[in-house]
Amino acid sequence: MTASGDAGEGSTTVETGYEWLSERAARSIAQLTSIEIAADADILADDQFFHPIYRTLSQDVAQCLLSALDHVRFLVWSLKNRDQPYPVAQATLIRTAITGAATALWMVSAPTPVERRCRAMEFMFSDIKSQLAWMNTAAAEPMHQQHPATEWTAFEAQRTELKGRQDWIVQQANAFLVPVNLYTCRTYGQRITCGSDMVRSAGAITPALGTGGWNSELVLLNSWQVLSGYAHARPWALPLGSTLTVTDSEPNPTTGAIKVTAEGNADRLLNKAFRAILVIENGVGWLNALST
Repeated sequence: MTASGDAGEGSTTVETGYEWLSERAARSIAQLTSIEIAADADILADDQFFHPIYRTLSQDVAQCLLSALDHVRFLVWSLKNRDQPYPVAQATLIRTAITGAATALWMVSAPTPVERRCRAMEFMFSDIKSQLAWMNTAAAEPMHQQHPATEWTAFEAQRTELKGRQDWIVQQANAFLVPVNLYTCRTYGQRITCGSDMVRSAGAITPALGTGGWNSELVLLNSWQVLSGYAHARPWALPLGSTLTVTDSEPNPTTGAIKVTAEGNADRLLNKAFRAILVIENGVGWLNALST
C-alpha cells in the first residue's frame, strides 16, 4: 500500500497508511474551508446566476467535498479503533466519498461556463427531486394526515416553491441547450448524468490514479463499482475487497457446500481510500482555482 494507492499490498504498514490518509484529509478540509471567493472569480458569476432559486454552485460543490471528507475521516477513525476492519461496512464509506468527490469534480471541471452551469443545474434538479420525494412520503403518512389542513400551510408552500425552482432550472436548460423538443420536468429528469458517468469523468481528469500504466478513468470506475457492490449487499463484490477464509475442513457431504468467513482487508480498503483522496484533492483544487 502506498500514499497514492497504486502499489501492491504490504509495502508499508497499515498504521502508517492510516496516518497518511488522516493527514491528507485534514489538509483538504483546511484548504476547502479557507477558500474565499474573489470579486472577479469565475464561480461568483455562477453563484449569481443561480440567485433566483437561492442556490450557489460554490456551496453545492463544497457540500459534496465536505461529505466526502467526512466519510474519509470516519473511515480512518474506525480503522484505527479496531484490530481488524469490518468485512463490509467500511467499504461503503469509501464508496460515498468517491461519489461525493466525483460529483463535485464533475461540476467544477466543465470545459466552459455554460457547461458548468448545465452540470450544476442537473445536480440541483436531482437534489430538489429527492427532497420532493421525501416530502411526498411525509405528506402521505397517515399520522400526519390527522392534523388540520391549516398546519400544512407552510409545508405545502415549501413544496410549491421547490417545484417552481425545478421549473426555473428546466427553463434555463431549454435556453442553454435549445433542444428540438423543449424539456419538461419529466423529460429533463431523464437526461440527468448518472453517477457512474460522473465517476468516469472524475477519473479521467485525475491522472495520478493511473500511475504505472493504468487507465485513471477505469481505475476509479472499477473501484467505485466494487465498493457499490458492498453498499448494495452484492455477494460478487466480497471476494474482491475482503479476505475470505474457508472454515470447513471438507464440503458438506449432503449439499457440497462449504463455510466461508469474510474478514476486512485493511490494505485493500486503504488503496481505494487513497483513490478517493486523490479525487477530493483534485476537486478542492478546481474549486479554489475558480474562486480566485
